[in-house]
Amino acid sequence: MEENEKTEGELVFDIGTGTFWITKDDLAVDQIQFGDEFEVWTKDGWIKTGIEISDDGNGNLLFKLKNTDLQGILDGTRVRR
Repeated sequence: MEENEKTEGELVFDIGTGTFWITKDDLAVDQIQFGDEFEVWTKDGWIKTGIEISDDGNGNLLFKLKNTDLQGILDGTRVRR
């Protein structure tokens, strides 16, 4: 892969390992760690983001993508890095 090529696919959370992955054709191709920067596709185009953990106001953990309104179950979200 060339240096400027990006891995693009869908974000998936593996509940068994507590890990996020970029998947393509149902195969895990790139692991996303907390603190990693990547991009997410929104109605405004690609936006730099990262995964944050918050709570929903009732004490339940909530995953959020920085710089967006995306939160909750993020599986299937179009991402790249």
